Amino acid sequence: MTSESPAGEAMSREGKGTAAESEQGNSRPVPWADVQARLAQGGWYWLATVRPDGAPHVMPVFAAWSESVFYVASKDTARKSRNLAADGRCVVSSDKDDVHLVVEGEARQVTDQAGLQRASGAFDTVYGWPTVVVAGKLDSEYGAPTSGGPPYDVYKITPTKAFAFPTDGESITPTRWRFTG
Repeated sequence: MTSESPAGEAMSREGKGTAAESEQGNSRPVPWADVQARLAQGGWYWLATVRPDGAPHVMPVFAAWSESVFYVASKDTARKSRNLAADGRCVVSSDKDDVHLVVEGEARQVTDQAGLQRASGAFDTVYGWPTVVVAGKLDSEYGAPTSGGPPYDVYKITPTKAFAFPTDGESITPTRWRFTG
């Protein structure tokens, strides 16, 4: 991915009942910097991956946005980990304040010490979750109750496309970003 911010492109509002009542909701693409600030807040995220048979698979995850990428920690035996190992295409989505955010991307497992340290720092910054790097994974004293427990593989998700949609129909214009890299 390039280090430049992608240009936002307003998506058309067509069809009965889709127009916003305010000018702001009809014309102003969301600045990418605003989206990144929302992503950095942490909170609930949903990760959609592709099963080997092509079927979708969606699960809640801790996702930490840092340096223009998502970091996701997942048990190596989890379906999402096996899916990402076979096919890195994925989607991360979340609701942030007045915006639904969807980020399409490509996931790659992080195995190098420096990358794992960056991921560990991102999880600590975003969630206050202390982890340590051990044998190419992140380890911790605790993990999510449904996660199977540490240690975790780490995946770095680099955006390829992103979307923002207003939750109230008014606050922003539906916006699309395309990343090159």
